[in-house]
Amino acid sequence: MPERPVAQERSRLRARNLLVQEVAETRQRARLGGGFYGIAAALAFGVTGFAPPYRWSGLLVVGTLVLLAVARVLLPVPAAPGEAEARRYLRRIWGVILATAVAWGSFSAWSQTTLPAPAPLITLLFSGAFGMAIAHTLCMRRLPAAIAIAAVMAPTLVVLWGEVAFGVGATWLVYMAYMLLVMGRSHREYWERLELEEELRQQRDVFATQSRVDGLTGLPNRREFSESLERAMEAAGGGQSLSLLILDIDHFKRINDSFGHLAGDACLLRFAGRLREAFPGEGELCARLGGEEFGVVLPVDRATARARAEGFREALERVPLEFDGVQRTVTASIGCCGFDVRRHADADALYREADAALYRAKVGGRNRTECAPAA
Repeated sequence: MPERPVAQERSRLRARNLLVQEVAETRQRARLGGGFYGIAAALAFGVTGFAPPYRWSGLLVVGTLVLLAVARVLLPVPAAPGEAEARRYLRRIWGVILATAVAWGSFSAWSQTTLPAPAPLITLLFSGAFGMAIAHTLCMRRLPAAIAIAAVMAPTLVVLWGEVAFGVGATWLVYMAYMLLVMGRSHREYWERLELEEELRQQRDVFATQSRVDGLTGLPNRREFSESLERAMEAAGGGQSLSLLILDIDHFKRINDSFGHLAGDACLLRFAGRLREAFPGEGELCARLGGEEFGVVLPVDRATARARAEGFREALERVPLEFDGVQRTVTASIGCCGFDVRRHADADALYREADAALYRAKVGGRNRTECAPAA
C-alpha cells in the first residue's frame, strides 16, 4: 500500500479510536453524576417539609431531574459503535446533560426568591458543586461543557446580583469564571491523555505485528508459523486433513555471491510473492522460517499437498524471477508431510518429518518434491 494511503488509514483509525474512547468515558462519567441532581432538589424541598405551597413544585422538579438521570443511564450505545453511531450518541447524551443543567439552573434561581431558608443556601452550594463537577468530569467537549456550566451558574448569578448584593453576585461571577478556566485546563489534559494512550496502543499493535511478521517479506515469521501449526494440528486431531511443506531455495548462496545481498533480499521478496499467489486459500499459511527456508501449512491431505507443491515448483522453474534488475531461473526443493495423529505428538514431530523429506530432496538432486512416508 502506498505511503500516503497508509498514513491516511492510520489517521482515520486513530480518529475513530479516540471517538470511541470518548463515548465510553462520556457514558461512564455522565451516568455517575446524574442522580445527584434529583437528590439535591429533594434535600432543598425536604427542609421545607414539602409544605403545601411547594409540594407540587417539588414533585415536578425532583421528578424531572430523576427522569433526566435515568435517561443518562438508559440512553443506548452499541458495545463497539461505528463513527456515525458514536457521534449520534454524543449528541444525545450532551442533550440530556444540557437539559439537566438548564433544569437545575432554573430551579436554583427560582429557589433563591421563593423557597424559605435554608433551601436557597442548599441549592447555592449544590450549584457550585455541580458546576465544578462539570468542569472536571465532563470536560471532553469544551463548548457543550462551557454551556452546561453557564446553564447551572448564570441564572443564580442574575438573582444574586440583582436581589442579594453586588459583592455576592461578583463573587459568584468570579467563581463561574474560575470553573470555565478549570474546565479548559481539564479539557486539554483529557485530550493529551487520550492521545497519549492511543499512541501507546498503536505502538503496542505495531510491536505485536512486528514480533510475528518477517520484516523483509511480510510473511508470518517462525514464531507465528509454529503457533499456527500447533493450532492447525489441534483442529486436525478431530479428523480434518493437514499437511506441511518445507521449501528451500536451491543454491541461494550463489545469488548472494553473484549479485550481492541486496539482490538476495529482492529474490527472497519475489519468492515470497510467488508463494502467496500459489497458496492463497482459507486456512493456508505461508511463512518465512529463516534464511532461504519457507514453510506452508495446508488444510489438505498428503497427496493433495504433494500435487500442489509440485505445481508450485514447476511454475517457479518455468517462469524466471525478476529481482534487482535481472531475470534468473530459481528452483526450490520441497519436503512434504501429511499429519498423522498417531505419529505426530506435537508440531516438532511433524516439522522433523517434513524437514527430513526436504533433506532427501536436496540430496536427490534438488528442484524436486519429496514426501515423508505415509503411515
